[in-house]
Amino acid sequence: MKKVTLLTIMAMVAMLFTSCSKTDFKSFIGTWGVEKIEYYNIDYAGNPIPASLETFTFDPNDANNGIQLIFRTDKTGEMLDSAIDSLLAVVEGDTVYIQCPDTVVVTKFTYSYDKSDQSLYMNMDNSARPFRLKIDNLTSDSFTYENEYGIDYMEKAYLKRVSKSTKSTSRNVPAHPHKGPGALFGDR
Repeated sequence: MKKVTLLTIMAMVAMLFTSCSKTDFKSFIGTWGVEKIEYYNIDYAGNPIPASLETFTFDPNDANNGIQLIFRTDKTGEMLDSAIDSLLAVVEGDTVYIQCPDTVVVTKFTYSYDKSDQSLYMNMDNSARPFRLKIDNLTSDSFTYENEYGIDYMEKAYLKRVSKSTKSTSRNVPAHPHKGPGALFGDR
């Protein structure tokens, strides 16, 4: 009888280990760098319109001209954007672009992951609404997301793990005003 009980317990433990996926918010903890961002429109069926495609490539390890996301265990994080060469400001009702190369814009955020629909929710400090990023191809080293940031306007980004570290390499720089209507990385 003891053998049957022991075998049953071992079978249950084995089932728990195989049924529990590591795909939860802990899968994102660490520093991720953006490799590529695509902006495009979709048609009535949800298919990309090729003529609208704009692609931007980055080196995920480049701290001087790249974009990195740091996800921490307490479900907070930072976006470090050093690919920005100008900032948008409103001065006395006029929109002004300020040229500022070699700037790292730090935007703090909180996040959560819904495993059931594979969505990463990010609440950025500079945005009035949370971002819902549909996660695809999540591995320990990379993931892709799609963000519908307007009616028929899509942003697709390819990210690669830079490190498992969650320490910021940025200086203490104040966050910049929201650059684009609904795109996580802004209009580029």
